[in-house]
Amino acid sequence: MNSNRQIAIAVAAATSLFAISFSAGAQEAVRLGTSSVGSTFYTISIGMSKIIQKHGGLNVSVESLGGSHANMFGVARDKVDFAMGNSGATFDRYHGNKPFKKPFGLRLVAQGQPSSRGIFVTKSSGITKPEQLVGKTVMGKRKPLPELEKLFNAMVKVYGLPKDKIKVVSSRNLGEVNRILRAGSVSAASYPFSKRQPVITKLFNDDIVRPLIFAKDKYQAMKKMLPDMFYEQFIPANTWKNQPKGFLAFGLTTHLVTSAKQDANIVYRVTKALLGNTKEFSKYHGAARHWNTKRTLKSPTVPFHEGTIRYFKEIGAWTPQLAAKQSKLLSRK
Repeated sequence: MNSNRQIAIAVAAATSLFAISFSAGAQEAVRLGTSSVGSTFYTISIGMSKIIQKHGGLNVSVESLGGSHANMFGVARDKVDFAMGNSGATFDRYHGNKPFKKPFGLRLVAQGQPSSRGIFVTKSSGITKPEQLVGKTVMGKRKPLPELEKLFNAMVKVYGLPKDKIKVVSSRNLGEVNRILRAGSVSAASYPFSKRQPVITKLFNDDIVRPLIFAKDKYQAMKKMLPDMFYEQFIPANTWKNQPKGFLAFGLTTHLVTSAKQDANIVYRVTKALLGNTKEFSKYHGAARHWNTKRTLKSPTVPFHEGTIRYFKEIGAWTPQLAAKQSKLLSRK
């Protein structure tokens, strides 16, 4: 074999190897859509990215899209590969409920910490009951989180408040809500939170806000007006500094989801890395302890991805009951 032919074969082999490596490498990076910087979702997502990279061998870029519903738009439009979202947003995305126009093949990867909704008032406003919101300015809606407006509207209706006498303004993200509450530009806000969220913790530490506490019967009436994905959640007294009274909030479960078209092997690796290393993951944030197999398998509201089911079968956690539930969810009934 002459030298020119040897060189040609070597070049061809190297080019082929490069192409294979490049192709494999291109599949090793995934995008994770999450909420505003400073939110629990964002902090949890950063921890996820590190766990998945370490134990799943995947490079994860965390991208802030603005909120649960915005994240669902992102995964449907292929802006991200995986997305964080509350169970209300994932249910709406799967079934095509407003603000979505049609159903989408969304699939569940894991379930984690509670994601709460409530209404908080500024202490400087002197407000202690909903009736005192009349004539005030309230931050009662945010486009990426339509459930905030649903909560505010339910309160207005149950308490019989004249909505035309309450100035309702919208927010863009958690940072803006924080700044406006501190400035006292609004008297109250319909607010997404978790017990360990840094922003709400600092607002209480600085004695800026307090929860608007609903009577039990009024709370139940409000809950009936909200989507079924909400569950009753009690926030104990002294969860935060300067919070002497417990109160009822509206709870959702946090989901990690992807498209049904996502590669099953990629989803399997993400699931195994996340649910197989829960102790290590919990070191990134207190709420990360909720991300485990037991919680993931409890009352799913959208169907699991085949890659996730593969992991559950591998560890012996997939049961006939779960298979029946999966079939029911896939039928969208």
